Amino acid sequence: MASAIIIGVVLVLDVLAFVLAIGAEKRRSTAYVNVNAAAQPYCVYGSDAATAYGVGAMLLLLASQVVIMVATKCFCCGRALSPGRWRALAGFCFIACW
Repeated sequence: MASAIIIGVVLVLDVLAFVLAIGAEKRRSTAYVNVNAAAQPYCVYGSDAATAYGVGAMLLLLASQVVIMVATKCFCCGRALSPGRWRALAGFCFIACW
C-alpha cells in the first residue's frame, strides 16, 4: 500500500511540473522595439512569468526526486549502496533523469 501512495505522490508532482512547463512555454516573454527621444531604438520586454513557472516546475521535479530517494533510502537518505554495478546504475539513472 505504501508503494502505491508513493507512486501516486510522484505522479501528481510530475504532472504538476508538466503543467507548469506547458504554462511557461505559453507565457514566454515578448518584446517590441521602441524609440527614445534621441531616435535610438531599444527593446522593451513584457513581464516574465515563464521564469517563475519554470522554477516552480524544477522544484516540483526536485521534490519528486527527494520523495523517491527517501522512500528507497538511496544515496544520502539511508544506508549507502555497496560499491559495484548497482551503485553505478543508480548513479547513472539519477543523472540521466535530469
